[in-house]
Amino acid sequence: MQLGIVVVYLVREADGGLLNLHLRQIEKHTQVPYRIYGTANRLLPAFRQRLEQHPQVRLCECPTTDLRGSAEHAYYLEHLTRWAVEDGMSHIVTLHVDSFPMRTGWAEELAAKLSESCVFATFERINTACLLFRRDFYLKYWPTFHLSEKERAGAEYRRYLKECTPLPHSGIGYGFRAYTEGLSWHYLLESTEICGHGKVYDDMIFHLGGAVRVGELPPQGRSVFARRRYVQLLHKLNLFIPEGAKQWFRTRLSAVKERVVDRPTRVYEKEKLEPTRKALLEDPETCLKRVQTGQKA
Repeated sequence: MQLGIVVVYLVREADGGLLNLHLRQIEKHTQVPYRIYGTANRLLPAFRQRLEQHPQVRLCECPTTDLRGSAEHAYYLEHLTRWAVEDGMSHIVTLHVDSFPMRTGWAEELAAKLSESCVFATFERINTACLLFRRDFYLKYWPTFHLSEKERAGAEYRRYLKECTPLPHSGIGYGFRAYTEGLSWHYLLESTEICGHGKVYDDMIFHLGGAVRVGELPPQGRSVFARRRYVQLLHKLNLFIPEGAKQWFRTRLSAVKERVVDRPTRVYEKEKLEPTRKALLEDPETCLKRVQTGQKA
């Protein structure tokens, strides 16, 4: 087994300790031959240097994109995954900076869940914080992390959303490809949780959740719920837009959604997880033990 670990590295200055913990946990608990494929296009120079000096990390010089949010994440994951496959890796796993293994043998255990019909292992309604698949699945079906507008407009995609309820994240395309091909996937089950964040899945993978997302504070007096309703109204207006202007309107709508819903939601989630993040960075060993046993901070 040759494991390619793909990670989009985007870390706040205050979260340098989280990057170190992520790398340390991978090294501690990964016994199979592995290589980390990462991007650092918007990473602080000091963190980039840290990755460049790590013997198991290869930084991919991807063309920088103006995309943001999950679209940006998916864009870089596409480059990294292709690189890992071309490099001969037999298995690929996506991780985030705030997700990492907590038990030795994790890669072998996840790989054992896969077969010709069960094509990837993940958690939380398909999540790239941990999504492991084999090289042969990638080369046979060519899944993509994001989906085109045409794919999202189809009836089969609507059925997929209804039956599988995936998260609207960068891994949604992998689930859709498996769904359309009549294939399945394996979900890791949540083992423990601390303070609503810091979850462990199948006693082997830790995920803090949203720790490295950077957003803007929402205007005072507007709830995330109200802002979502506003975007839903814009979606309905799309029905009345002349055909020639639909593409322009959808592009603008996507930008509005990112600005008024997605970024404020990420900030809200970030504020909720702050106590766990702080505890993790100040005393990782104690915090991780608490998470494993389900203790409250």
